[in-house]
Amino acid sequence: MGGSLLQLVSVFLKSDPTAVKKYARRAQLGEIFELDRATLKSDGVFRSSPRGWFTFGHASFALLFFFGHIWHGARTLFRDVFAGIDPDLDAQVEFGAFQKLGDPTTKRQVV
Repeated sequence: MGGSLLQLVSVFLKSDPTAVKKYARRAQLGEIFELDRATLKSDGVFRSSPRGWFTFGHASFALLFFFGHIWHGARTLFRDVFAGIDPDLDAQVEFGAFQKLGDPTTKRQVV
């Protein structure tokens, strides 16, 4: 049962109807390719151990965590750009100057 990828490609390039039907039928059953089961003594089913899932989960979370840090760092560094403020107005706009309402150490705006 099954065949190699090269056999499969050659069958579809030649368009032999009986061979195409044979491979199409196997494709429905999930048995298109023949696996080398003798070398590793496998039964042809792809499995993952708890250790594999643990590693996959942590790697996925690490990627999310990493790109989250990149995202929030970019938001902080470029918040004037995201707010639509002209970058030439750096001297007039200072972020964080009036964020603490009621704090006596906060800068006061002279009117």
